[in-house]
Amino acid sequence: MTLAEIYQKFENCKSWEERYRLLIQFSRQLPKPTEEELAELPEIEGCESRLWFQFQLSPRKVEAYSDARLMQGILFIVVTALTEKSVEELENFNLREMFDELKISPNLTSTRLNGISQLQKLIIV
Repeated sequence: MTLAEIYQKFENCKSWEERYRLLIQFSRQLPKPTEEELAELPEIEGCESRLWFQFQLSPRKVEAYSDARLMQGILFIVVTALTEKSVEELENFNLREMFDELKISPNLTSTRLNGISQLQKLIIV
C-alpha cells in the first residue's frame, strides 16, 4: 500500500470511529518481530504503549512495532511514509502534520502524541 492510497482511505472516513477501524486494519500489515529482533530494536520512551522503532536513511531501513493495535496502525503509516519519501522530502517531513492531515491527531491522547514526537526526533536526515 502506498501513502497516497492511505490518504485516500482516510479521506473516505466520515468519523473518528471509521478512522480508528482503519488504523486497526493497518495494524495487521506490519509484521511482528521475533523476540530476538525486538530485543535489538530501541524502545521509545514516553508513549502510552510499548513502542520500538529504528530508522536508517542509507540504505533505507525502517523497523517498527508496538504492543498496542492503535499505535501499530500508526506505525504502519509512519513506515510507509518513511520508506516512500525522498531524502529531500524527509528534510521537511513532520509526522504530526501528517497525522493532522489524516485527522487522527485530535483523537489521540497526549501520551500517544508524545510517542509520535519521540519518533520524529529519530528521523534524522
